[in-house]
Amino acid sequence: MEVFLFPLVNVTLFPHTTKPLNIFEPRYLAMVKDAVAQQKPIALAYIEDPTKVAPVRPGDPIPFIRDVAGYGHVQIIEERVNGTLLVFLQGQGKLRIKHTIDRGTPYMVCEADIIPEQLIVEPSHLVRLQGLMKILTRWVHTHIPDPAQRDMFMRNLHHAPDIVGAFSSYMVRDYDLQQMVLEFNDINEKVDFLHRLTESNELTT
Repeated sequence: MEVFLFPLVNVTLFPHTTKPLNIFEPRYLAMVKDAVAQQKPIALAYIEDPTKVAPVRPGDPIPFIRDVAGYGHVQIIEERVNGTLLVFLQGQGKLRIKHTIDRGTPYMVCEADIIPEQLIVEPSHLVRLQGLMKILTRWVHTHIPDPAQRDMFMRNLHHAPDIVGAFSSYMVRDYDLQQMVLEFNDINEKVDFLHRLTESNELTT
């Protein structure tokens, strides 16, 4: 699978979530417009150490990112007078980034493999999932004052992956822990991990 790569510091895209992004660098403005025109997915890659970011030759792996990334299709919400963009990147799944491909673009294009996930919550984990939903609901009612926006947010929490993705995005304040959640392939492992975080001091209040 061929994807456009958007490497960012401390940003993770979860499947079943939407990430708003302000785009201002010329190469990524071109990437977004190309992605829309060609209907290409964008992978949002987590940069571990920004001091190690360096050019990568075609065919080589990318050493400064985690190879597991969320991906999705981009929607342009606003094109501003100064040329910058507000976009929504809608998470569709996750993949493993393999190596770069030479497409003659100012941004990186990569070959990647989609990672299948186990998305069925076992009965033994339903109580913990419900606990996560209660915490997330309290957060929503505290931090989203507009009733229409609040209702829209809650209506998108139909299934377990929706709840886990939203909880990880909004409730887990440590970016490395967010990436750890993304890299679990079994939703039951994610529920267990997030449940343990609720017993620590690692959540947004």
